[in-house]
Order: sequence, then structure tokens, then C-alpha cells
Amino acid sequence: MATDTQMVPEIPHNPPIEIRQEGQVWVVAVYDRGVHDGTTYSTEDTGMDALRAAKARMESDRHPCVVRWESPDSVRNVYWNPDFEYLDVRYDPLVDAWTVVPGGGTCALEVCASRADAQGRAKTIQREYDFKHLRVYDRDGTCREERDHRFLRHDVTDSGVRFDRSAVEREEPPDVAVEEDDDGERPDPITSVGPATPGSLGVSVPDITQVEFVDTDGVCNQYETPWGDGTTATIVAVSQKHADHEAVREGFEARLEPWLAHDDAETVATVHESGTDPTPWVAYRSGDRGLDDVGMDLSLNERVGVLAEVVDATATVSEHHDVCGIEPRNVRLRDVGGGSRHVTVANWGIRWAATVAVARDYATPFTAPEQLAGRVTDTTAVYGVGALAYWLFCESTPVDAGDAQAIRTGDLRPPETLTAVPSGVEPVLERALVTDPTERYGSVQALHTELAKLL
Repeated sequence: MATDTQMVPEIPHNPPIEIRQEGQVWVVAVYDRGVHDGTTYSTEDTGMDALRAAKARMESDRHPCVVRWESPDSVRNVYWNPDFEYLDVRYDPLVDAWTVVPGGGTCALEVCASRADAQGRAKTIQREYDFKHLRVYDRDGTCREERDHRFLRHDVTDSGVRFDRSAVEREEPPDVAVEEDDDGERPDPITSVGPATPGSLGVSVPDITQVEFVDTDGVCNQYETPWGDGTTATIVAVSQKHADHEAVREGFEARLEPWLAHDDAETVATVHESGTDPTPWVAYRSGDRGLDDVGMDLSLNERVGVLAEVVDATATVSEHHDVCGIEPRNVRLRDVGGGSRHVTVANWGIRWAATVAVARDYATPFTAPEQLAGRVTDTTAVYGVGALAYWLFCESTPVDAGDAQAIRTGDLRPPETLTAVPSGVEPVLERALVTDPTERYGSVQALHTELAKLL
């Protein structure tokens, strides 16, 4: 068998289709990378007619997916062609080689001498042809890794998420460093680096058995893994691309320090282990689910209870430190029986510190204005808790994700509280979210006291 990578082209190189509203008509067109000058397939009188036309073309011409826009900057839904649901890396004993095969097909797109080579090529193919999921299997057929399409990793259909149209451009991604395959073979040397792999993390992180890639696109990468005590652990690590960036390492470690000093508190996520090799990393107890997944499903009383525990965690860690990172995805919930939930808070600004260290904006709906300038004050946590309360009681975010200008100028959405929430909550939230840190409540406890009077 030849050892060089072989490719058998089978799938058409068609772009996604988009549906967008223009005036009184709906346009079905090629996903246009940010400017509306691509091919238009049809115009329809209703959104439903446009969806039917787009799906029919997707299936007949084998486009990977349909992107349906809610507005110029937000996505309502993504519909996938079943033929592009899965891309698999599997060992084929008939040819004694590793293959890259669409989940619904039998013809290999790639045939490689090692799993490492096949895995690297599969990640390029997933991006190039827009496969929804990539699965990598061991020789015995056990799935060792699943990687989602970037639309899913970035939650582009979530409410309030502003979407960068250029994100689907077919640019060649950086190769990802991988460990030796089952035969002890390594791929050809690579010229760029990506996130740490299960193998490289396993060398440094105790109790690690398998790793699920959760978010590998930023300065910090996130993984989940079963832990030795039977729970699930989350690992946050600086990407290998920035492993030698001194300011990134210092920012990560500075934000980790107060967390380590208080992780024995009931409402602060327990840190299992932390280290600096292969990059700075921390492994902590995850909980059963994130608040970002279940927040809108909670009753008003449950939301009030969650906020109280977040305030408790924030007050504990901020007692001797200026802290940030109060975001729904950093709030973890664990079921403790009888309908009760235990809440813990994690991260504490690690992602923010690592991101601003490379001169990038870290602009989420929960980012305080001063964080965009690279600093944290003694009331930054008040802003974070206020933004979280806004999200819990208004069911929207104060600003769109990524809207740094709105954060800087304080151009917030007018609060529209739930009908069960007293109207007096609105001025309390507005004061917590003012741009001048000195005009906010002096502490998260003071903010919570005012909210508690009303709730």
C-alpha cells in the first residue's frame, strides 16, 4: 500500500445557501461572505416558501446547509443536508489504512497511512466542505473524539449572538498537533499549532482519561473530561499558539491565583489541578450543566436563588481581589436531589485576561467597559453580576455579543423585565451597568440587597 495520502473526490464543492429578507421578499442565494453580490437562486413571497425552495436546492444540488437569517447580524436557524451530517475517520482493515469517509457514504475522501494524518486531513475537509460533525474512531471502533462545525461551536443561532459573516470563508485552517497513532507513527512535521490534544494534555493533567473538545478557537481552549472521582471536569488551557506569550501566561496565572485561594468555598468551583505544561491550564469540577443552557427554563424563584449564590461566590473571591468573568457559561449547576441545585462559579476572568494580553477585545454581553481597556476595578464584578441579573430577569442581554462600542458608550437595551418582576428592578440594573465604575453600587452585596428588597 502506498504511504502517501490519497484522495478520492466524491462530494461537490458547493457553498452553503442563505435565506435573507429584503423588503417584502425573501431571497434564496449563495452564502455571500458578507456582501450581497453572490448568486441568487430565487425570490419568494413568504419565509416558508423561501425555506422550502432552499431545502429543495440544498438536497438536489448537495449544498451542505441552509443559513436562515433573523436580521443582518443574527442567525435564526441552520438546516443541514443529511449527507453532510457526519465525517468519520476510521481504520479500514481491508486496505490496512486510515480513511476519511462521509457518515452516509462508502467512498473514502482520503486514505492515509496513519490515523494522525487522517485526522489532520479530516479537520481540513470538515471546514472546507462544511460537515456538521467530525468523528474520530480507534481501531476497535470506539469514538475517541467528536468535533462540531464552527456554527455549532459558536452557538450562532443563540438569541443575542451577533454573527460575523466572514466566519464561513473557506480559508485553510491551521493544522492541529496530534499524538502518535496506534502504530507509534507520527504525522509529518507541522508549521503551525492548534489546541492541546488529549495525548498532550494527558501527560500533564492527572486522572485524565478522555477529552471532549468544547471550544478550541480562542486564546484559551476548553475541554471536558471524566474525572477520577466519577464527576466531569472542565479544563481551560492557553492554546498552544500562545503558549510562549509571556503576557498571556501572566494574565492567566494572575486570574487563577484568587480562584485557587478561595476554591474551598461552597459556591466557588473546586479546582482539581492546575499547571503550566504544555501550556498554563486549570482543571475544575464542572457540575451537571451550565446556567447558559438552563437559565431560561428556571422559575423566577430559582433564578433569584441562583443569583444569590453567584453573589455569594463573587463576594468571597472579590474580598481581597478585583474580579471579573461573571457570565452564564461560567456558572455551573449540580443537582443535589429533591429538586435543589447547587451553584458554583468558575473561570474568574481567565479567558478575558488571556485575550486582552494579545490586544484583542473580549466583548461579551457581560464585559464591563473598563475590561475593554485591559483593567479591572473594584466594581467590575458589580457590572458582571448586574449583567447576569439583567439576563435572568429580562431574558435578553444588555448588549449584543461582540458589540464593544455599545459597551464603551453604555448604549444598553432598555430593560424589559418579566411580568412577575417588579418594575422597580429596572433602575437598580441600570445603576449596576453604568460605564463609570465609581457610579455603580459599591459592592455586589449592596447591589443584591437592593434587588432582594424588590424580589
